[in-house]
Amino acid sequence: MLILLTTVPGIEDLVIEEIKERFGNRVISAEVFGSSRVTGKVLVNINDVSTNDLRQLRTVEHIILVLDSGITSKDINGLRKCIWNLNLDGLPNYYTPNTTIGVTVDRTGTHDYKSPETAALLGERISEFLLSKGIKPIFNLDNADLILRLIIEQDKCILGLSMTRRTLKDRPYRVFNHPASINPILANAMLRTLGPNSLSRVCDVTCGSGTIVIEGALTRQDLSFLCADIDYSYVNGAIMNARNAGVDALIDFVVMDSTRPALREHACHNAVFNPPFGIRIEPMEGIASFYDSLFNSLNHILRNGSSFVLITVRKSIVRRLVKRYGFRLINERVVEQGGIWSSIFKVVKE
Repeated sequence: MLILLTTVPGIEDLVIEEIKERFGNRVISAEVFGSSRVTGKVLVNINDVSTNDLRQLRTVEHIILVLDSGITSKDINGLRKCIWNLNLDGLPNYYTPNTTIGVTVDRTGTHDYKSPETAALLGERISEFLLSKGIKPIFNLDNADLILRLIIEQDKCILGLSMTRRTLKDRPYRVFNHPASINPILANAMLRTLGPNSLSRVCDVTCGSGTIVIEGALTRQDLSFLCADIDYSYVNGAIMNARNAGVDALIDFVVMDSTRPALREHACHNAVFNPPFGIRIEPMEGIASFYDSLFNSLNHILRNGSSFVLITVRKSIVRRLVKRYGFRLINERVVEQGGIWSSIFKVVKE
């Protein structure tokens, strides 16, 4: 079975890592789809897995069952040729005379055509194919039973059936949402980047609604977690989310100012957190001072040799503070976060 998985651009290798961990030798191949290494798409050839198995992946947004693939070009004639060359013979296996069809297009690159034109051509091709089989197609652009997705990445195209109506990043446990909640998929990427040892304590000192520690507790029951935030209502919301996820017993919740932590020295083996970006803080000295206080706190609560991971758009501030506090930068991963290119930093306290 050939499937295309979509994710946050920048963590494709972590998706491949999770797939191989979960499914082992059932994975025949897994590679980034597209002309670069940062496309947000992973093409996987895999055997003996169900849709429900795939839905358990924590680093994936959508799952698409591939019908066929081809090569396109930047002009409309090349696009038409590509679409008409796609093999639709597998479509009747999922379609009945009463099934409604929807069409979506995900296009990346420079082309002479737009996505609406592409969707119209695909609809025309599907109609032609089904009519040739004696089936009259019923299209529904708002709430279709069957959604066909055409993914165009530069000169490559893939046609598939969507196996996820809603994005998998919408976790059912989230009954409370922080106004700046992190994408759970990125939370998983950060935890994988951290790679904490078994039985260690992982602290999120700006935990908001608790997404990072909850995702950690769902995937690593061999760890313990601390969720701390200055706002009582956020910590209370995090408790609600953790209880709904069934992992509240693995997490300690604390209301505290992360720049003046009410924790004993060396209380945490590791830290992973999503600090405020400070987009609305003026002047810049305000957010720089906050980050400096945060790093000073980490110097207090982390043990020597401990590592921490954070995500931020304030890249120059982080690099400067790493040097100031004598920490060591292990790696920096650039990812897309809400339309902004942020960096996930992994740092070690020497």
